[in-house]
Amino acid sequence: MKKIIIKFFLLSIVLFMCFACCGRKVINGIEVSELLLIASKEQNIDYCKLLNESIKGNDSSIRQLALLKIYDGAGYDHGAVVVHLIGLIGEDKFIYSLTTINNEQRKWIKEYIEVGLEYGNNVNLQTQTFKEAFPKIYKFLN
Repeated sequence: MKKIIIKFFLLSIVLFMCFACCGRKVINGIEVSELLLIASKEQNIDYCKLLNESIKGNDSSIRQLALLKIYDGAGYDHGAVVVHLIGLIGEDKFIYSLTTINNEQRKWIKEYIEVGLEYGNNVNLQTQTFKEAFPKIYKFLN
């Protein structure tokens, strides 16, 4: 009986650690959810590599990341990543990386930022409108 309890306890610890530690990655303080990793993998995109390059300031990577088409729940997570990325690289760098985008792409990015502000985990930004949080980007995208 005692062995069964010990095995159950150890199994519970392993499962807890798996659920607590697996399924997401944190890159330079930005959480990338399992849902987002799966959605990007389905498009043959290494999301973490792309995010790393974006954080380093690679204009092409920033543009590619911002323009990804991620749907459903993963889209909310992607919006939160975009908002965090802007916080790291700054509005000016983000805008510079997007200077060649068209109006449809501007609308797409605007929606990600709005969702990222509303549903992201940055408490300081959740109460702000898009225009208040990122006035330069707001002006650029509108």
